[in-house]
Amino acid sequence: MSSRLGGRDDKSGGYPRLVKRILQHKTLRLFAASVLVPLTLFAVLNLAFPLPGDRLHPASSTVVLDRDGAMLRAFLAPDEMWRIQAEADEISPTLKQAVLTYEDQRFYRHPGVDPLAIGRAMVANIKAGEVVQGGSTITMQVARMMEPKERTLVNKAIEAFRALQLEWRYSKEEILTLYFNLAPYGGNMVGVGAASQFYFDKSPDRLTLGEAALLAAIPNNPNANRPDVPSSQAQVARNKVLDILVQRGAVTADAATEAKTEAIPSRRFDLPFLAPHLAVHLASAHGGAARIETTLDGRLQLKAERLLADHVAAWRTHGITNGAVVVLDNRTMEVLALVGSQAFFDEAHNGQVNGALAARSPGSALKPFVYALALDQGLVSPRTLLHDIPVDYGGYQPENYDRTYSGIVSAEDALIRSLNVPAVGLSAELGADEMYHFLREAGFTTLEKPANHFGLSLILGGGEARLVELTTLYAALANGGNYQPYRWQPSTVLPPAQALLTPGAAHIVTDILSQLRRPELPAVWEWSRDQPTVAWKTGTSYGHRDAWSIGYTPRYAVGVWIGNMDASGSQALVGAEVAAPLMFSLMKVLEDNPSARWFLPPHDVERRRVCSVSGHPATHFCPSSRDEWYLPGRSPAQPCDLHRVILVDDNTGHRLCSHCKHGRPHHEEVVAQWPPDIATWLAQMGYPLDLIPEHLPSCDRVPAGDPPVIRAPMAEAEFRLRKGVPAQYQQIRLDASVSNGSKQIYWFVDGNLIFSGDPTERVFFTPEPGRHTLLCMDDEGRSAEVDITVL
Repeated sequence: MSSRLGGRDDKSGGYPRLVKRILQHKTLRLFAASVLVPLTLFAVLNLAFPLPGDRLHPASSTVVLDRDGAMLRAFLAPDEMWRIQAEADEISPTLKQAVLTYEDQRFYRHPGVDPLAIGRAMVANIKAGEVVQGGSTITMQVARMMEPKERTLVNKAIEAFRALQLEWRYSKEEILTLYFNLAPYGGNMVGVGAASQFYFDKSPDRLTLGEAALLAAIPNNPNANRPDVPSSQAQVARNKVLDILVQRGAVTADAATEAKTEAIPSRRFDLPFLAPHLAVHLASAHGGAARIETTLDGRLQLKAERLLADHVAAWRTHGITNGAVVVLDNRTMEVLALVGSQAFFDEAHNGQVNGALAARSPGSALKPFVYALALDQGLVSPRTLLHDIPVDYGGYQPENYDRTYSGIVSAEDALIRSLNVPAVGLSAELGADEMYHFLREAGFTTLEKPANHFGLSLILGGGEARLVELTTLYAALANGGNYQPYRWQPSTVLPPAQALLTPGAAHIVTDILSQLRRPELPAVWEWSRDQPTVAWKTGTSYGHRDAWSIGYTPRYAVGVWIGNMDASGSQALVGAEVAAPLMFSLMKVLEDNPSARWFLPPHDVERRRVCSVSGHPATHFCPSSRDEWYLPGRSPAQPCDLHRVILVDDNTGHRLCSHCKHGRPHHEEVVAQWPPDIATWLAQMGYPLDLIPEHLPSCDRVPAGDPPVIRAPMAEAEFRLRKGVPAQYQQIRLDASVSNGSKQIYWFVDGNLIFSGDPTERVFFTPEPGRHTLLCMDDEGRSAEVDITVL
């Protein structure tokens, strides 16, 4: 038993006996000769000559796609060939059927080489006396395209061996897909992806029967059968394929007849050329990628490009040559459209510069965010009064666009009118670095220098911004103060939203920016009427080099920049006149429903009544009041102290205090007593102020109230005397504000009185080297002082 099962003897002599038995057995001998020997030979050759698989995947063209998979732009492969990769499910079943019926009916039944097809081809060629039919299978053709060689018998054998290797490694569907991506279609076109786009202006999954038949025919003789050359045999070749499809039962005669009526293209179609700036950017970032998916909406992109080109063309006579557009979906932070310039190939005007990513001065476009920060920090509510008067911040003297001043203005009106001086004042009150750090947190990549480089001018465009980053910041307002970066590829995973502002502050700013009573509105009335509600802001940079308009709704944010890529200016470059109309046109495309849902008030805002004059919560002394949004627990809560009750002596008309009122007949009067830091300027400008009676002269008490505010010079200021310049030309101006209850002020230098008179008079003193103390006193005895140094 052990001997029959092998036992110990099998270890030394069992295998030779097994071979001997096989050789003695006729059937086994035939099996070994027909199967085992070829398989062993194939295995040896496969190891000796491995399949050069890398040649099956030559460098492809890079194709940039929109959100729906439609082509935006394609780039040539490194070898200047067009290879647009097509996946198996992106190839029309009609095309697959046409190719298999015409080229290789037994494709799914042979192992890569089809002896029957080779036999049929030999018979046909012998009968014809020439080569009229080939015996190559689809797999053998893939092998030939992988390793192009002259058509000799030796090379044909190599081709057959490579075909067996292909079948060993790849599935039938994979081999068929390789064929469709490697087949030549004339000129520098390789693969059905490129051929479908160039010949039919469509992807290969949308081919008709006639188109599929033509593409099935071209690879047999690409130079003769390609349809875009004058001597083309394309129609004859296509019809031949259709006849064979009928003969072999793949299609009906009627279908083939109808397919023959389809026109043969006589030229190549141009490939889509949308979003070229973003396409170049992404192709560079993803070097060699066959496909790059984006979030862009192809139809919206095309519309935005046309609108921008037409808009800039209308302003070209004014010296305006370019612009850029960004459209965001606020819900997903996806870029839906990005136009980098009005014409990519306009070399004269730097058309290939991406204006959506270029760093430019945003002008006033950042102002809404200083107000939002001030709201959050409790510095203002919408009706809080801000100063709009000349001011000096250590040599920096901001001016309004029209170089006029309003004296006092509510925060809401200051933002609506885009006044510079109140915005800078708020920025100073927040702290010079606050806005800088806010913008850095909001993804601004242009602020590479430290905060002190920009200073207070940052809020007026003293720094730079990129259109896509600025539009993203406005989208944060639409999202309740929550910031997320933009994305232009669906594969980008967004980080969690960052709360830059409270929902209430974002809502209040949005409410202000959506008001119709805007000074710039007449310039854009034609575009803004019949529009859905839009919150929007404009900006104009210094020197009229950049015009901006950013608008947003709950769903979308649209950013527009208009200007010249070389930074040359034009007096016509004003945000409200040049950029805003285009922004509204784009919004009209996006939001075609004027009754679309608007922002709902968040939980952290409420309404309250405030004094119509002071903006503080109204008291019963305020002559009128109005509603405003405010942030409970954050907004200023001090009741109005502008309107005050004073006691007036019935006999003398003097103002009485709590000390001197006793024993004197008197009555109450309500007056508006402006604080010192604004009252003097208002008086100088001729604003009507309430006349507040003088305090009773015989009273020795100093009445309560605010002391003077010294505006110039600043505390600890240094002045350097210039040699050879007469002293009268180096005088230092003294400027102070007092309340409208003060009739006279007194200036002292180092304890010496140098002036007494009306608070509105201009005062100067001639300095001498050294340290000096300047003191200003009002007629009520209240005083303020500063120290300066003269060198």
